[in-house]
Amino acid sequence: MKVQGGLPTYGHVAGILMLDSTTPRAPGDPGHAATFSFPVLYEVVRGFTLDEVRTPQPERLGPVLEAARRLEARGVNFIATDCGLFSLYQREISAELHVPFLGSSLSLVPLVSAMLGPERKVGIISGHTGILTDLHLRSAGIDMQRAAVVGMEGCREFVDVVIGGRSVLDMEALAEGVVAAAEELLSREPTVSALVLECTNLVTFRRDLLERFGLPVFDLVTLIEMFADACRLRSFSSEYVRPPR
Repeated sequence: MKVQGGLPTYGHVAGILMLDSTTPRAPGDPGHAATFSFPVLYEVVRGFTLDEVRTPQPERLGPVLEAARRLEARGVNFIATDCGLFSLYQREISAELHVPFLGSSLSLVPLVSAMLGPERKVGIISGHTGILTDLHLRSAGIDMQRAAVVGMEGCREFVDVVIGGRSVLDMEALAEGVVAAAEELLSREPTVSALVLECTNLVTFRRDLLERFGLPVFDLVTLIEMFADACRLRSFSSEYVRPPR
């Protein structure tokens, strides 16, 4: 066996672009390396914050593209982000890279919607409905006749930590807030049959939602894991054990 050289380090499957923030992140969040069972590389885009993903500012994408190209040059199979609001720039960033760019879990909504009956909707749990705009949703190709959105603005813990920048996170309080947001959505939209978490800070609480509601829950980690698995070599057997008679 021969090993091709040319890079300083090897084996990194995914590269993840991080906003310039110090928000606490727990396992489950793509910003926490222990979330993944495969190696990841991180690049913090200095000076690029939540403000730059609220409304389109393509003139500000220079540092993002530079960081993405650094990850690409280090040999990652694909590049993701730490914020679902990057759906605004999915086309612009992917057009500049030679590897796939996974900008937002919102990209999963049309796929999940296609798997559901025509009368069923996909529920989107956003960080804040005042920040997630129609443009974010349209950029991900979402048909809002088949989707419904709820935000976390009613959860004081989320607002204080993720939006307000407080440095200590109460995990139990945020878990309660995520469940409460889903309850609000399902009471308003009873045809919701699957959930997509737009905000990556909520992925840690996927289990809370699954246990409480029993609906499939998708997020950016779902998408990252799907692409990682698509890059994994597997051997499949054509033989199956017969059940005992």
